[in-house]
Amino acid sequence: MDHETFDIAVARLFRASRYAERLMFATPELREWLRSHADQSAVETVAAFSASPIATDSTIDATLRLRRKQVMLAIMLRDINCLADLDEVVTAISNFADDVVRLSLAHHTKALLDEYRVSASPQSDLMVVGMGKLGALELNVSSDIDLIFVHAEDGAANADKSWQEFHHQLGKRVIRSIDNVDENGYVFRVDMRLRPFGDSGPLVTSLASLESYFLQHARPWERYAWLKARVMTGEATNVATLDALVMPFVFRRYHDYAAIEEMRALHGQIRADASKRGKQSDIKVGEGGIREVEFVTQIHQLIRGGRTVGKTGGGTNHTGLQTRSTREALSQLGQHGIIPASRAAALSRAYTFLRNLEHRLQYLDDQQTQSLPASPEEQQRIAEAMGFADWQPFLQTLNMHRAVVTGEFEAAFGDAETRIEKSQTLAKTGSFKVNGLEMPFNTRLYDEAYRDTITDRIQRWFASSRVQALPPKLRSRLEALIERAVDTCAAVDTTSTTLFRSFDLLEAIDKRETYLAFLLEYPAALARVARIAHQSAWAASLLQRHPVLLDDVMLPPAVRAEPRTPTQGLIDWQGERRMLETQCQAIGNDVEQQYELLRHTKQRVMLKLNIADIEGRLGVMALSDELSILADMLVDCAVKMAWRAIQPVPPQASSPPATTSASAVGFAVIGYGKWGSKELGYASDLDLVFLYDPESGMPTELVVKLAQRVNSWLNTMTAGGVLYETDLRLRPDGAAGLLVSSLSAFRDYQVNRAWTWEHQALTRARWCAGDASLARPFEDIRTDVLTKRRDIVKLKSEIVEMRQKMRLEKRDKPGSLDLKNTEGGIVDIEFIVQYLILAHSVEYPEFLSNMGNFALLNRAAAIGLIEEEQAAAAAKAYLAYRQRLHMAQNNGERKAWITPKELVEERAAVTSLWRSMFASYGAT
Repeated sequence: MDHETFDIAVARLFRASRYAERLMFATPELREWLRSHADQSAVETVAAFSASPIATDSTIDATLRLRRKQVMLAIMLRDINCLADLDEVVTAISNFADDVVRLSLAHHTKALLDEYRVSASPQSDLMVVGMGKLGALELNVSSDIDLIFVHAEDGAANADKSWQEFHHQLGKRVIRSIDNVDENGYVFRVDMRLRPFGDSGPLVTSLASLESYFLQHARPWERYAWLKARVMTGEATNVATLDALVMPFVFRRYHDYAAIEEMRALHGQIRADASKRGKQSDIKVGEGGIREVEFVTQIHQLIRGGRTVGKTGGGTNHTGLQTRSTREALSQLGQHGIIPASRAAALSRAYTFLRNLEHRLQYLDDQQTQSLPASPEEQQRIAEAMGFADWQPFLQTLNMHRAVVTGEFEAAFGDAETRIEKSQTLAKTGSFKVNGLEMPFNTRLYDEAYRDTITDRIQRWFASSRVQALPPKLRSRLEALIERAVDTCAAVDTTSTTLFRSFDLLEAIDKRETYLAFLLEYPAALARVARIAHQSAWAASLLQRHPVLLDDVMLPPAVRAEPRTPTQGLIDWQGERRMLETQCQAIGNDVEQQYELLRHTKQRVMLKLNIADIEGRLGVMALSDELSILADMLVDCAVKMAWRAIQPVPPQASSPPATTSASAVGFAVIGYGKWGSKELGYASDLDLVFLYDPESGMPTELVVKLAQRVNSWLNTMTAGGVLYETDLRLRPDGAAGLLVSSLSAFRDYQVNRAWTWEHQALTRARWCAGDASLARPFEDIRTDVLTKRRDIVKLKSEIVEMRQKMRLEKRDKPGSLDLKNTEGGIVDIEFIVQYLILAHSVEYPEFLSNMGNFALLNRAAAIGLIEEEQAAAAAKAYLAYRQRLHMAQNNGERKAWITPKELVEERAAVTSLWRSMFASYGAT
């Protein structure tokens, strides 16, 4: 930097920092040093110091203090003159603090080992843990550094003293070297109060003592503190052991919503203390300040950061939230949609503004302050340092950012709304008591009989040994949740159905504090649970069996399934597949975890789709498409993992290598029935056939073993349930045939021996999973078979004969009709479409494209194969049937039963079309 430019930059610096002005006048040689380093980033300046040895041990303290002055001047000059951003500032000062600690520790360790007359060893190793902003590498310029000292184990260091005494002395010397104020000033103020038991605890803690403390004595707020812990020094094995202690203490393997109440209490104490000390406008601890940004960020980290692939199932992997950096955590929250991206960005901008302001407040006199100045002269200095002409525009911008922070903080922690909501509800509706609980009672919705039913259910519930054994805190949460559930369910249903389905869920989780806390903390989630329970017995049962899915209930729309673009589906399937494959790799060869991962993935995605379905954002046909894509993905993943599992184990290895080829070359899974035609429902099973290509070189015995293993992966019952029930009876020769067929054998069977009904089934078949190179050969076989010229008279006769046989096997019940198999029902439409494909694909190859029954009926009408009016009526009936069948599945019914008075016109339209096509062949 030339002299003129430098002089202008220094003038701006002096305007912003009386400390810099005093420092450079007291030590004139610093001015030239600063000019020569002004063009260099402060991070590079610190790195150069780190690479430069200190001349002699006797000068270490003086050298560190001089370097601190130089680093501060470099940071301030660059920051005030807009040459450095926040990242450069916090990285430079944090790296400098690391260097100071390491240099001081190395110096005093060597000196103390000499005094003890012992050699360096793992026992002499002292781990210094940086906490707070130092741990996160986001230190502010005039900050204390929070440290904790940990050593491996105690024992005799020499004949007179223990290693505990050695490390206690060492720790005191390191603190004094850094913290002591002498004629050269100080380097950093050192704060040791975050160590176990605080000021009353030992200065140095062993690993064993720390583990015991975490398990028996640590207070909830200490999880928050240790989230940012970073081991700055130490031997690798000791550091790994320490990290292994800290990780499970900070991050739970489940979503830890109970942390919200603990964090809220901690923040309440901080805010009360700030009020006592007159610090309401303090930009760190005051409302809308830095601490609230950190709380918002860290509560989401504590809740979700430990959630990863485990034996309980898969789920979204949020290990990226284990970062110590507030700024990186905010970015992760936005990327995962935990906070909508736009709001996460606004919060990040507010945090950057507040941190920059914090630095300028501290630059003024090198004081650890976050209080806004009171005097007009200092206000003007700060405004200019922040890039504003005067105080008022600056203050408006500051207040805007603080409002953003306050809004996010209240969204995450605010409970006032809940209390108001409850008081308003009770005021409007009145209440009655059950087992001492204040139950909202809306006489407009609930009659006396309903009240008696609720009373009886709750009394029996609370009389159970399960509830009697609950700890007081858990029971209190359950009671509060029951009160709220009664009122919430009344808003969606005037019968007991929704409430009792919700009660079933609460009974399933009444011993699991984190889920009770979640539903209490998020009233919107409880309301969504009520809506789900009201409209879908299937989804309510799923939540009851797998409460871990509750987190997906409360995710914002940006993360839940909903349209992204007109050409994309509701789910980011590429992203889902990538995540699933990544999680499979992380699991390695643990088959049990792989089973649960697939099942949890299915449950999680299906619940997202169900929510979109219930909220009217997803039609029945589109839902079936999505469920079919889900099945494709999961079966394909099962094929890959099963293939890896059956590979020969190398000598001296306990399991197949994780690097085994990811795909089973020459093996394919063909989907039939509803899977093949993309008409799956929530509880559909999978009709499938296994094919292989002998030219791939895969031995036959390995092919059979793979097919067996894939089938087992799909239908084995585990803690997560069954992935899919499978039906293999559509393979060549049915149950008597081989489990897996070669392409040539499959062709031969379809061309020469298959029955007409098997060709009907083939109309709905498609390649779904496995080796994609077999999709084309299979489709060639399918095309050749379906486009074969047929005797139309014989074809119609055989189709009618098969339909009559099915009716005899699957009869209606007195007063109830099976919508699928009754006359004029779903199967009649399917048979009509299958006839059209078999009879006319030779002239109209577009019929082979598996376009679906609705589209094919309309297409057949357009080319004159059936009358347009009849086709339109039958197509309309098909949509009505699918909707009704879907409603039945949503309520846990395997079949859709209707009364003879329901869907009369639709059944008549289908019967009319059937008779017009097959009247001469025994059609009824």
